[in-house]
Amino acid sequence: MQDQVVMALGEFFARWQRLGGHGLVDHDQEFPSPAECLPPHQGRVAWHPWLRPNPGSFDNLASGLAMQVHPDLAGYYGHYFAANIPACFKGLFINLLQPWNQDDFERLQENLIGHQLMQQRLGLPATWFLATCRDEHRLVCLDNDTGEVILERLGQGKIGVLAPTLAGFLRRLEPVANPGD
Repeated sequence: MQDQVVMALGEFFARWQRLGGHGLVDHDQEFPSPAECLPPHQGRVAWHPWLRPNPGSFDNLASGLAMQVHPDLAGYYGHYFAANIPACFKGLFINLLQPWNQDDFERLQENLIGHQLMQQRLGLPATWFLATCRDEHRLVCLDNDTGEVILERLGQGKIGVLAPTLAGFLRRLEPVANPGD
């Protein structure tokens, strides 16, 4: 299943680039990324999704939380470095989260652990955030038990199922051109 997620994410990135997505972000010389493809210009840098030669692992996340982590999580976050990308799923506008570099990947894992600990404290099922919504109290998440992609209200749990699989979700996801780029 993880391979299907990696392939579907790559297909989404390709659709985004065909749409004209070229990625411009504020440049931080202290926080470079292999995704950067042109030298900075006027404080901004162009980028494109960069396939990692050695995928990132979530074994430390699983051992730190003493739980199995759904393999689709590693397929989604462990294979590319990229900036966050705007997208739309059936009228729901979201911002896909991606790690920018190895340091960001490690920080992402810390944030995922924090999210999971909050879920446990509130007695909610295990989920992993994938994207933010315009409404800052809602997240698109991966259900750790079922592999479904769900819409979740922060601190309150599942609102509904968006897709039965992460690969299926990514294949139906529509890229949105970056505003202001």
